Amino acid sequence: MEVAPPGTGGVALGVGVYARESRPSPFRVLGKVRIEGQEILGAKPRALLVALLLEAGRTVSLDRIVDALWDGEPPRSAVANIRTHISALRRHMADAGTLVSRPGGYELVVPEDDCDHHRFLRLAAEGRCALQSGDPEGATPLLGQALALWTTDVAADGVPRNGWQAGPLDHLDEERRRVVEDLAESCVEAGEPRSALRELHALLAADPLRDRSWALRMRAHHSLGEPGGVSDSYRAAVRAFEDRLGARPGAELDRLHHTLKAS
Repeated sequence: MEVAPPGTGGVALGVGVYARESRPSPFRVLGKVRIEGQEILGAKPRALLVALLLEAGRTVSLDRIVDALWDGEPPRSAVANIRTHISALRRHMADAGTLVSRPGGYELVVPEDDCDHHRFLRLAAEGRCALQSGDPEGATPLLGQALALWTTDVAADGVPRNGWQAGPLDHLDEERRRVVEDLAESCVEAGEPRSALRELHALLAADPLRDRSWALRMRAHHSLGEPGGVSDSYRAAVRAFEDRLGARPGAELDRLHHTLKAS
């Protein structure tokens, strides 16, 4: 099975077939910030759009917008600048959504499925539910579709994570990593361990302190009948934890290593 990497449009073969997006989300924050495929220019307009998207359907107060746009003391012209950026966003979005002035703030009125982060979270939840229900073949396409929504590995790429925005953006990043692990697990369970190894390669290179990822890598090698790969993965995990934390991985990884060696 060939599973396409995030952002490639969802081209895949075998058990992990997942469809190309039938209709790309007009509003995108999973990677570069875009409206209708057009990247938003300027750090402040991008940060403003992200703030409105993260709170889509709710009024975002001027205080929260200021907190998201400026790190530290805002300029005296902050509110006037926000109004200018709001006008520019309205022109940019055309019919994609409605940006409404509310008492003390602004609200972006847009269907949830028009926002790629909402679509990602929905697909991720559906895929995870299928995986936990013992249906890896059903989980794989859902998880693959979720990852295909990302154009880079970080949400709101290039937008400073000021104030309250840091929390939900960090959450999206961690959810992407969890979905990579979920997809790798579904590949192992579906009898496609080489696909699991491909999914885990970049994740572990970027974030080597993930017990679950190392465990999945060991399980994938075991499924392939590669005991050397199991031991190499275990030793690599131990080195990563000792080098970065001065400690060993969790006891569950030790137990898994012993179990796989004995089987």
